[in-house]
Order: sequence, then C-alpha cells, then structure tokens
Amino acid sequence: MLMTVLKEDLAVRQSKALIRTFRAMKDHIVAGSSIAGRHDMLQLSLQVNENRRETEKRRKELTELLGNPLLVL
Repeated sequence: MLMTVLKEDLAVRQSKALIRTFRAMKDHIVAGSSIAGRHDMLQLSLQVNENRRETEKRRKELTELLGNPLLVL
C-alpha cells in the first residue's frame, strides 16, 4: 500500500522488502510445522507400537490364565 501511495523508489524497495519478509516468515512457519508434524507422527507410531506390545503381552497372560486362546479376543 505504501508503494501505491508514495510511488517513490524508497517506497517500492520497502514494499518489496516487506513482501520478502512475510514470504520468509511463511516459509519458516510451514517448514517448522512439517517438522512438528513428523515429530508428532513419530511419537504416535512409537505409542502404537508400545500399545501393540502391551496388548500382545496381556493376550498371552489371558491365554495362560484361561487356557483357551479362542476365548481371548
């Protein structure tokens, strides 16, 4: 908006610098969010694996306790 009002060389340079700054900020935010997304996915994957191991452990315990694997889900 400054460029359209003043139409001077300094205003044009400032406007372009401002646009570059906002673009760099957007790129930084997008890059950061993908890293956070990957980190969250990794944590979720680790938790799923831990839950699976715990479920298998409990299933084996129930099978030993009940003696019939068909009764254990």
